[in-house]
Parts: sequence; C-alpha cells; structure tokens
Amino acid sequence: MGEIAMFGNVLSEEDKGCAGSDPARLAEMVPINLDANANAPVTQRVTDAVVAGLVGGTNPSSGHAGGAEARATITRARDAVASLAEGVFDDAVVFTSGCTEANNTVLHAARALRATLITTAVEHPSVLSPSAALQRDGVPVIRMPVGRDGVIALDVLERHLRSISGAIVLSVQTANSETGVIQPIQEIARLIAKRGDVLFHTDAAQSFGKLPLVLGDGGAHAASVSAHKLHGPMGVGGILLSDGEDRIHPLLHGGDQEGRRRAGTEALPLIAGMGAACAERAEQLDGDVGRMRMLRDRLEASIVSSVDGAAVNGVGSPRLPNTTSIRFEGRDAMEIVARLDALGILVSQGSACSSMRPTPSHVLIAMGLTEAQAFSTVRLSTSPLNTEDEIDRAIAAVERVCREVSRAV
Repeated sequence: MGEIAMFGNVLSEEDKGCAGSDPARLAEMVPINLDANANAPVTQRVTDAVVAGLVGGTNPSSGHAGGAEARATITRARDAVASLAEGVFDDAVVFTSGCTEANNTVLHAARALRATLITTAVEHPSVLSPSAALQRDGVPVIRMPVGRDGVIALDVLERHLRSISGAIVLSVQTANSETGVIQPIQEIARLIAKRGDVLFHTDAAQSFGKLPLVLGDGGAHAASVSAHKLHGPMGVGGILLSDGEDRIHPLLHGGDQEGRRRAGTEALPLIAGMGAACAERAEQLDGDVGRMRMLRDRLEASIVSSVDGAAVNGVGSPRLPNTTSIRFEGRDAMEIVARLDALGILVSQGSACSSMRPTPSHVLIAMGLTEAQAFSTVRLSTSPLNTEDEIDRAIAAVERVCREVSRAV
C-alpha cells in the first residue's frame, strides 16, 4: 500500500520520506485523536471482522449454508453486545443503522401508547428532534431542566410522575456526549418501579462500554447504543431491551428481520464489526476504562493549571471517564479547534451531530452558561488507543494555542 491511513487522515509516501526512519518523527506526523466521542477509531480486530463480512458474507435471510453462517455471525455479535449489559438476553438486542434510528424507534412508542413523553433539555439531537416532531403531532412532551451541574432534579421528575395519570415514555440519557455528565439512572428506575405504565428509555450511546448498563430491575427498560463510539464501524447500533419488554414497535416495516422488530436486510459487515468491538471491550473493560480516566485526568488537570481562564464544565458531577468539557474564558473555541487541527490535534466544540452550526451548545445553555461561555468551550475525549506521549503533546499544543489566541477584554 502507498499510504498509511489513521483517523481519517493520510500520510503520503512523501510525508513518510520526510520522517525518514525515525519512529518518533513519524509519530509526530500522525494526528492525535482527542475526539473519540465523535468517533472512536476502529481497531484491527474490528477491521478484520468487517472485511470478512464484506468478502465472504451472504444475505442472512438466505436458506443455504452461506445464509446460515451469516445468521451465526449475527448471533455471535448479539452475544457480544449483550455481554456489555446486565439484564439483557442476546435475543433482546435489535440491530439498527445507529443510535439515531434506535432513539427514534423507542420514542415513537409514545404515539402507540397514547403516552406523555418526558425527556430532558440536554439530550442528543436524535432525541430532541423526534420529541419535537411528536409534539407537533399532538403527543404531550415535557422537557426537564438541569442544574448548573448538568443533572436533572429527581424531585422535579417525581412531581411530573405524580401529576400524570396515563402512560409515560421517559427518555433520559445515561451520560452527555458534550460534558460527560452522568444522570442518576438507578435512582430514576427506583422512582418508576411501582408504576407499570412507564416505559423508561436511556440513550447510552456515549456510556456503552464505559459505564455499567443495567436493564430491567434497577435500570431502564430499553437502551440505545452505537458501535462507532466504541471503536466499531459507523452506521450500526442497536436497541437493548429488558426481559419481556414488548412495548416498542418497528419504525420500519417490511421483512421479518430482527425478530420482526426492525425490517430490512441486516448489514452483516457492520454488525460483525460491532460484535468484534464489543467483544474486545468486554475482554479488557477495567483496563480500558482506567486508562481513559487516567489520560483524561492528566489532560484536564494540566490544561486547567497552565491556561489562564480555563475551567471544566460539570466538574463537580459524576462524569464519563474519558470526557472533559473545558471553557477557555474570553477565547473563541472555534479558533482554538481550528488551530489545534492545524497542529494535528483533533478536538471539537461539542457533539459532532451539531458542532457545525454557528449556535451555542444547547447543553451548556441548559446548564446556565452564557452564550459567550458556550462559544469558548472545547470538548476533549480520550480512548484507550491514546498514549501518554500523545496527551503530553496535546497539552503543549493547547498551551501554545491559548497563548496565541488572545482573551477578549
């Protein structure tokens, strides 16, 4: 091959020639990915699984031996996905095209159940947008606020639960993709435990494989997950259901795939890749989580101590082990992100699904930050593939850029 591709960037033969045989020089030319919450780079094991599905895979619905092998591959992937959650059997894993489809599918249960939809102001756009569409169609929707810490108030939720006599679909993310702030899922589960008419859903896209996920007793009834936040391929995700949960109906109609819960030929290569990513994480879960936390803490502490005006959003709350949201008071985050990109450091201003818009983060505004503070915020997110040397180089780059980007008076 004439090129080395990593994180969507390419080193040409000319670049490699400039680096010579010096591994350190070559490493410095490879971008440092601190945007894992947008997309965690695939591992070799995942790549091999995807390629095998592409080259040798057949339609899982076919009646011949090839179809049987494809079905077996999907079953193994279900087992691997289920292994990262408690209270989920492999047949309760429904593969989708990603977390957006999964969220939409679950939320549309509100219409069939004639339910009130309760969610929060800090959800991902794939929850906020369909909830707004359902509201336009006549579904009652309540969006709970959060405090400065980014966490919902349980007493507010309890009041809503007491005031609504009919069915409820409750959708609360496990952890926020921008700030990493974790919501009290177990406490919410206890609040609704005595009601049989609440369908509790959590968007676990960012937390899957980083935090424990419990469904059924002590957790949600349904969870949405995504492969590409976990070093799997983009374009595949799933809905995880607690034992016996049957209130969620297909969003897409057609064939009988996925236990008649999601029509359409299964994307065998992507599902195989997701299974490989989940199996790999399950095998080294504690080590991966500890490493991400160590790298994040090192990055965060160094930047806050060395950059004037740097502060962490949601610092007092439980957070994902790999995520930090840092505001650089008085500085333009867009300029910081662009300058870091030029230095080969990949970070973002927020969720990749909305970071291209020239509007302040709805998450940070909901937490009580001003527009100026929101526009000064940068998200950095680590993965187990990052090295300590990369973190140190990133810290030096952030310090350099913040010296160059003047603070507004």
